[in-house]
Amino acid sequence: MAGSSGCSCACGRRCRGAGGSVPPSPVPSPRITDVAAARALFAGLGDATIEIVAVAYLDPNRRLLGMRHVVGGRDQVAISIRTVAMDALAFGAVGVVMAHNHPSGDATPSARDVAFTRALAAGLRTLEVVLLDHLVIAGDELTSLRAMGIV
Repeated sequence: MAGSSGCSCACGRRCRGAGGSVPPSPVPSPRITDVAAARALFAGLGDATIEIVAVAYLDPNRRLLGMRHVVGGRDQVAISIRTVAMDALAFGAVGVVMAHNHPSGDATPSARDVAFTRALAAGLRTLEVVLLDHLVIAGDELTSLRAMGIV
């Protein structure tokens, strides 16, 4: 899978996308320790009218090292397992949280979402990187694939 990428990272950390990497800012990184913290990190996705995937790369203390944003179309967005894995290694991440939106307004994960999540978790595991969660966001609704037992 491949997708066009763009970056709109407001977190103050390195960000990968069409614009390349931005050096880290001296602003302290947020800790992503639960769904509420992840919801805050990915807050802008719920209102987007096109699908966007955002991947957060975390250190051992679950502090944000950097992110990648990929912009898709009205009803799909693509990112490859290879891209996520390469970014995880480049950032020195030990954990990943992924989120994408459903502009349709339904936060129910699709069969493709579930299959990709399982494949991504398995691929990252071979690199000793943990997929901590995959969130599907639609408006104010959020579904955690970890809470569903899929991750």
